[in-house]
Amino acid sequence: MRQPVRKVLAIVCFLSFILITIPQPAAYAGFFDRIKAIYDTPEKISELEQQYIEAKEELAAQQQKLAESAKAAEEYAHKQQALIEQNERLIAQNAEMQAEMERMRQDRQSLISKLINTVIVIAVIFIAYIVSIRVWRYMVWRKQRSAGGKGISG
Repeated sequence: MRQPVRKVLAIVCFLSFILITIPQPAAYAGFFDRIKAIYDTPEKISELEQQYIEAKEELAAQQQKLAESAKAAEEYAHKQQALIEQNERLIAQNAEMQAEMERMRQDRQSLISKLINTVIVIAVIFIAYIVSIRVWRYMVWRKQRSAGGKGISG
């Protein structure tokens, strides 16, 4: 009789070992756990409200930063536009100054060429005067020589 008892005891131990090693499904909370959760609900609601307020403040701060960055971007765009307009004005002013410098250079070239022409004309007139005096003296000398005079000197 001892052997069947040992067999039964061995089988029970073996089945107990198998049942222990098989994973069991998660246990559901009992009645008292549910009551405790109900009493903990105000704390959880307060915690959720605090998280909501923090998230709301963070959102407001981010919206303010976004508004500030949009304002800064708009100011930057205005400054860029003003700089572009100033650059265009400077380019136009530079073109006008270059045109004025070119006109002044041409006026200077014209003045120099007029001065050169005037000097040449004066030189030609002076040379012509000297030559005409020499020719006149030569003609007077020939006329007096043919008329029997001794010359200009007398």
